[in-house]
Amino acid sequence: MQLDHLLARAQSLAYRISAEFNGQPLPPDRRACAAIGCLTVAHQHHCGIILLLRDDMPVHASAFALIGHQIETAFNALWLWYCASEEEIGRFLADGSGKSMRQLVALVDGVLTGRDGPEAVLIRDHWARLSDFVFAGERRIRHWLDANEVDAMYAEEAVTELVQLSNAIAELGIVSFRTIHDKHFTAPRGQSGAPLRLDLAK
Repeated sequence: MQLDHLLARAQSLAYRISAEFNGQPLPPDRRACAAIGCLTVAHQHHCGIILLLRDDMPVHASAFALIGHQIETAFNALWLWYCASEEEIGRFLADGSGKSMRQLVALVDGVLTGRDGPEAVLIRDHWARLSDFVFAGERRIRHWLDANEVDAMYAEEAVTELVQLSNAIAELGIVSFRTIHDKHFTAPRGQSGAPLRLDLAK
């Protein structure tokens, strides 16, 4: 069954991301720390979607609700890293970005368009699916209205699209983490002081 295979791959991806995140040092840079913090939350949403869909009684509506949070949190990270001013970073740390998912995706896409970095490549590769979800409105509601009876089960095609998008955002998160981490820890460090440690719950 395609969906079962896709969910198994999603779980394997989630384990690989956890293994790469766990125990890594955080740089002494609030822009990087804020972005990495968002990426870890987005990773948790990816894990949550997998758990909700692999349960004996799948919770489709909640999984579809979480994908919006996963996208928003991942693009908050990209916005912090590539777009935000120092003043905006300060406001984010106090009150959040104040931007909608649609605004975040548009801003990040505007900055990364034409670039060759891994984040830009992934966004281009998955743009059709991402923009369909972000800019076409609450598509998931239609799945409740297509049937002639009350049914909590979404069509397999719709759930497959959800998992594919969630995996794409998870992949975007890990390449973004590598970009941020490598900038601080593969080049000579410009500041002294011991880095913080990033330890995610396993």
